[in-house]
Amino acid sequence: MLSQMQALLWTGARRMDMLRITQMAAQEALGVMAAAMLWQQGEMREVSAWESEVEGVMREMARRVDGEESDL
Repeated sequence: MLSQMQALLWTGARRMDMLRITQMAAQEALGVMAAAMLWQQGEMREVSAWESEVEGVMREMARRVDGEESDL
């Protein structure tokens, strides 16, 4: 009975170690994912700013074209 209990405790210790390892891996993956999401968010802001700038330039071009047509 003592050897059975020893085997159970040894198995339990290994399983707890594996659980700790998988939890650490999951935490690391979540950290990487969070960093990637922040990077993506920053890039999305940059694209949005670029789109706004393009829209502004296109409006200005249209205004100038409309102004030149009215001069004719």
